[in-house]
Amino acid sequence: MTLSFTTPVIYFWKYYNSRVCTISLNPSDREFFDKNWNLLTKEERRLCSRKDLVKNDDETLTVNECETVISACEMYFQNKPYKSWFNKYEVFLNAFWYSYYDWTAVHLDLVQWATTPFWWELNTIQKDELLKRDLPFLEHMLERRFECIFLNGKTTTLEVSRQLRIWLTEKVAIYWWKNIVLYSWTYNQTPIIWWSPYIQSANVWGYEKIRELAKLIQTQ
Repeated sequence: MTLSFTTPVIYFWKYYNSRVCTISLNPSDREFFDKNWNLLTKEERRLCSRKDLVKNDDETLTVNECETVISACEMYFQNKPYKSWFNKYEVFLNAFWYSYYDWTAVHLDLVQWATTPFWWELNTIQKDELLKRDLPFLEHMLERRFECIFLNGKTTTLEVSRQLRIWLTEKVAIYWWKNIVLYSWTYNQTPIIWWSPYIQSANVWGYEKIRELAKLIQTQ
């Protein structure tokens, strides 16, 4: 279920320096593998794999090895981030004067492991098993108060709100001649901003439209 030779991604970037966080479902397989399912080479790698540690999946990591994994998470945007995913989020965050690259934003996940099959292909039993193990860690990460929490897309919004037991406040707005839903609420006294379009989707064309979506949210 979790991808072989991978390690948990506890956060992407500088958690303790960040002022806001973005939350998604779980890390992409592309954090560890290329499109042909080969582990990323030393020159390509974004994070620390078990191959880097010379450890099999069933072997327990030492304290020093765990620190190596954490260090790779903290250095994520100084290495080779998965830009085709994160660049669009970066453009959105910039409209709110935050950035992954200046340490003001950190990315978190409901589940800290990349999975096979993909999250949306897992059955309910598999998802519940992962959430039972990993959700408490996210809840711990959210004990600190951020300036804001951002959630991207309807699927993530509904799953995160269900798992964190958050009641949604919805508002319908017009975005490029389509009805979209904007959400707001708080968690641990931190404001949450949610929106139904998934900005990494091909249906949200280009950076300019992402900036327009951010502007629309700011005016609501």
